[in-house]
Amino acid sequence: MLHFIFTSSIEKQVIYLNFVKVVLLKRTFMKKILSSLLLLFLISCTTSRYEVPGKPELNITIQRFDKAFYETGLWSDSTFLNLYANEIMEVGEPGSKMFKQFETIFRSDADIKKLYTDCQNTFSDVSDIEKELTWGFHRLQYFFPNIPIPKVYMHIAGYGESIVSAPGILSADIDKYLGKDYDVYKSLFSPYQTARMYPEKLTSDYMTGWVRSELTEYKLMESQRLLDYMIYEGKILFLIQILLPDESMENLSGLSTGQLAWCAANEKNMWGTILQLQHLYSKDVSIISKYIREAPHTAYFSQDSPGRAAIWTGYRIVSAYMEKNPKVTVQNLMLKTKAQDLLRGADYHP
Repeated sequence: MLHFIFTSSIEKQVIYLNFVKVVLLKRTFMKKILSSLLLLFLISCTTSRYEVPGKPELNITIQRFDKAFYETGLWSDSTFLNLYANEIMEVGEPGSKMFKQFETIFRSDADIKKLYTDCQNTFSDVSDIEKELTWGFHRLQYFFPNIPIPKVYMHIAGYGESIVSAPGILSADIDKYLGKDYDVYKSLFSPYQTARMYPEKLTSDYMTGWVRSELTEYKLMESQRLLDYMIYEGKILFLIQILLPDESMENLSGLSTGQLAWCAANEKNMWGTILQLQHLYSKDVSIISKYIREAPHTAYFSQDSPGRAAIWTGYRIVSAYMEKNPKVTVQNLMLKTKAQDLLRGADYHP
């Protein structure tokens, strides 16, 4: 209870007005505090969409098939040995005549011996990769509890497919990650290809390979227009960034710092070109490939552009969509098949 003693009606009025001012000031101050708290709450809610609690229950240990097979010719895991022989190297069943011939060449050829030595020197210690994958798969299972965790391998295939996946299996051809200036690459690959063939790229390629195998294009695209591919690729990059938050965008995207800067500076122009050429809803495979496949540059953009630049645009659309729709979960985003709805919800205007 507040008590006031007034000596006159004028004094009483002045004191009353002052009291009202104090109350109003307090109310204004409290409103500001509540607004600030609400803003902080909303920010924390938005951030928490991508934060994963707890610690990994399963540690990833990379199976060094590359080392064991070269040095001994033995491997106790018949499932992976069969995959390596029949699918990766295509030399027939283990123990067959053709496979034995392959083994002999594999261990005696001077070029392969040098390649093996270089691989062992580059990947003598893979503990950092194992740690990053352990946390990456922990985050992946948080967002997608039904996605299994694969056994992870390394193999040597003579510059074959960089990443190979099969049910429960994920493996990297480590001779594709020896550094963009590796001598042998110069006679086998173009500079735009070798730019992505360095050791630090391996972790994100592992994660991307597994995510693609579990969240495939045909399951997540309602149609096969350029827009659908751009959104699909954009979602993959967006998810990998969440799974590997400490990785640079260069390692995640395969674009150099300069190429990322070009994309940022030309984001509006790229989008305008796609719309002007009326390619956004094209189903022409030749048109789509020029936007999203590896190349020295993106055909419909300037020669200063990186190859696959439209994937960056897809990533930006996905980012805008998630920013404007804070209630959408990561799982909701990835399982959304209608690219047109996502574009509309992003209200994308670079």
